[in-house]
Amino acid sequence: MLPFLKIMVKNLLAGPSTEAFPFAPAHTPARFRGKANHDKNKCILCGICRHVCAAGAIQMRVVEDGSGVEYVLWHNSCVFCGLCAHYCPTKALTMTDDWHLAHRGEDRFAVREDSFVRYGQCSTCGARIQPRPAVIVEALGTRYPDRFMMCPSCKRESLAKRSVPAKPDMETSETSDE
Repeated sequence: MLPFLKIMVKNLLAGPSTEAFPFAPAHTPARFRGKANHDKNKCILCGICRHVCAAGAIQMRVVEDGSGVEYVLWHNSCVFCGLCAHYCPTKALTMTDDWHLAHRGEDRFAVREDSFVRYGQCSTCGARIQPRPAVIVEALGTRYPDRFMMCPSCKRESLAKRSVPAKPDMETSETSDE
């Protein structure tokens, strides 16, 4: 009985060993995956995040006027797997360490993240194209600045014009034969 009393007194003097969460901040591990965060300034509307989301927490809807896409991320449905952030080519989706998602039952439809991503515009014909975020323009736009902001048909036309060799001048070729 004496060893038990020694352990009990030692534990009473040390205090509680659990987190005092609602009354004090809880420790969050460094690699913890909490709620997802969408940055509309990096999004290119590729739809990969929606495709890999097993829970169906990501929805993308084209707005009626056709100027862009409404991006909705439902935090209630998200299972924090992190696949959307892993496969996002521009890192527009990131997993935060915020896990404070408790809410009242009547607020279940308000626990979502809405953003509007505007379509880009072709520099030649003005057609609607995927957005070209500043992050992508800085990384890739310096290599082909004229073609980077074009729609696929204008880009094909531009490449075709560049690849056709110039026709030799008729007068020059006649004089060289003589």
